[in-house]
Amino acid sequence: MGLLRIATVAAIGIALLPSDKEQQQRLYERAGATAEWVVTFCDRNATVCTKSAELWTQFVAKAQFGAQLAYEMARERYASGSMSTASLKLDDNGRGKGIAPASLERDSGTLTPFDKTPDWRGKQTSHSGI
Repeated sequence: MGLLRIATVAAIGIALLPSDKEQQQRLYERAGATAEWVVTFCDRNATVCTKSAELWTQFVAKAQFGAQLAYEMARERYASGSMSTASLKLDDNGRGKGIAPASLERDSGTLTPFDKTPDWRGKQTSHSGI
């Protein structure tokens, strides 16, 4: 699907190109002038580029800090063994007894009997009329 999309965009782009030699020359000159204008932006606007470089450096530092913080929090959480409360067993008084061990059925993979029960069975029909 992606290849078809790329081919369609390329075909539209080629169809929009001028066929007249004079128009092709003007397009070539404009494209060259535009590329030169883009490349020399920092020469013409030094303060903007300097400030942008400072902001980019701050952004990268913040992104690295955020990623490191998330990694360390996740590592600490799983290293301490604090899993979700859904897997905790409760005794008769409602106090936690620890994390319930997973019961595995080696014959049929890693699904528990609870995993195999359907959430919805649909409408029950009677077969007495057949």
